[in-house]
Amino acid sequence: MSAVSDKQGTIHVALSTIVPFVVGLWATQTAMVIGERYGMDTLRFVLVGWCVALLVSAIWINRVVFPGKKTFLPFVAAIIAILLIWFWQRQAFTMLVPHSGLTYGYFLTPDGAKARFWALTGPFRGGLTCLLVCFIAALVSGWRAGVRRSLACMIPWWFTAFLIFALPSMYLDAQGNASVFI
Repeated sequence: MSAVSDKQGTIHVALSTIVPFVVGLWATQTAMVIGERYGMDTLRFVLVGWCVALLVSAIWINRVVFPGKKTFLPFVAAIIAILLIWFWQRQAFTMLVPHSGLTYGYFLTPDGAKARFWALTGPFRGGLTCLLVCFIAALVSGWRAGVRRSLACMIPWWFTAFLIFALPSMYLDAQGNASVFI
């Protein structure tokens, strides 16, 4: 009887570890397809939806891999940080970038240097710092909770959180004409 429950427990741990990585792969593809098909204005809702999916997978990981432990707070803090950084990026973009159509390479000009820092570089580096602090806090809380061998199970979740966070910045930086979908 215990062999069956151990096998089910192992499957649940494996699934809760792998699903966030699959979500990250789907997030990238889906964001690009929806952006091309329905326009960039719909992508902010898609990105928030991916954050909700990330939150659900964090709940799942914390229930399956870390049952009864208090390791959920860094995951929630990371999602809140992602949403706040995106809000910062959007506000900086609308305030600092001219409304009269951008030219290719606008952020490379002297006029666009300030906008580049506040709409691209600053939020991205700030978000990386926040995610890194949250990741370290998750590792420390897991270590203190005594789940040392299971800490590796959260790495795909944090990789996916970084990937979803970086989607708007990658798009902005790669385009050159800085169309935004935050």
